[in-house]
Amino acid sequence: MEVPGIILVLSCQKHMNTRLVKFRLPKNDYNGWKVLYVIGDLTLESDYELRDNNMLYIKCEDSYIHLLKKLALSIKYVMEIFKIEQGILRCGDDLYFNETRLEHFLTLKKPDFLGKAWCNKNYYSQNINVLKKLKFDPFMMNYYKTHQEDFSNPMHNLKDLSIDKLRTYSLRPNIWGPSGVIYYLSNKTCDILVKHMENIAFNIFHFDEFTKSYPYTIEDCAVTYIMYYNCIPFTNYYHFFDTDESIAKHTNEFK
Repeated sequence: MEVPGIILVLSCQKHMNTRLVKFRLPKNDYNGWKVLYVIGDLTLESDYELRDNNMLYIKCEDSYIHLLKKLALSIKYVMEIFKIEQGILRCGDDLYFNETRLEHFLTLKKPDFLGKAWCNKNYYSQNINVLKKLKFDPFMMNYYKTHQEDFSNPMHNLKDLSIDKLRTYSLRPNIWGPSGVIYYLSNKTCDILVKHMENIAFNIFHFDEFTKSYPYTIEDCAVTYIMYYNCIPFTNYYHFFDTDESIAKHTNEFK
């Protein structure tokens, strides 16, 4: 099936009766862009199942820390199911969309890697050595301190993880890029992302020899690292979310 692109909404089983009800898009496609909602399910007998036309279940951990794996696998399978002309709009599951602005955005010519950065700046560099500058980022540690029930969820596959172990995985490249709320990846960058993740067996705990760090535990930071490592420039789009003219409002509900 040919489509201009995919609106890919990443969610999880614990939000199926909350976010996926309250923030569900009214339509299943916009300007031909297919809307798909992604859920992880380790009990699947196949790699993925497309149910009810727009629910994509993939055989993957359903945890927050595995979000990069869920994204990369979902892109891999979506590109097997559909012939995509442009790329993928990656979305969180707690967005209120302005459908008119969304439809207009989808008609625009888009660069390969587009999103809204906290600093509202573009980024381009062919000197990948700048990625070796590191920072200690406690984001995941802080998340799991208040969500320790996730460690015992069999769908999350985190029984061997702990807050102390998370400290080890908190060293990452000191870079900025698009917020994980919503951003766009072209076919070119989707291919780069999937191939990169295939090379590390989709292991988000992989130790990166180039940077001597763990770049893959925070999804949007990880995608940014993979793009910059491959010298893909980032284009900032101020009106992606949370402005008077934005296509979506980030509610940050039901955390």
